[in-house]
Amino acid sequence: MKLKREQLKQDILFEQSQLDAVAQKISGIEKDAAETSVAALGVYLMNFYNGIENIMKRCAREYYKKIPKGDDWHKQLLQQSCSEINNKVPLFDRDTVDGLYPYLSFRHFFIHGYVFKLNREKMESLSTGLDELWQKIKEQLTEFIDRI
Repeated sequence: MKLKREQLKQDILFEQSQLDAVAQKISGIEKDAAETSVAALGVYLMNFYNGIENIMKRCAREYYKKIPKGDDWHKQLLQQSCSEINNKVPLFDRDTVDGLYPYLSFRHFFIHGYVFKLNREKMESLSTGLDELWQKIKEQLTEFIDRI
């Protein structure tokens, strides 16, 4: 029991140190437009994947009638979107799902991490490939809608 409390104390102190850094960043945000643009890019990248995931969740619930559960439900949902379930049309092809995994990973990091730890270069690699991936997704969504 004592070890769990010590770990809890360490966890709280770690988060406190991270929040100290966040508070400092907020205080200086007007001075650092470059960092603000990194944060904004992060929000948009997370929004992009969240939107795709919203579509996958709706299809899972309404069409496939199979909602993933458990700690890794986000990964299961993505994997399910390119699988034939009960002879139903898959939402995406394997290449598209493979292309979405880095966005899922980024979404997880963004939600559970701190904005000042974002890496501009990694985010720019995601944003560079986004237009092509999005066009592919829209084509596959149109095909899915036509086939169901």
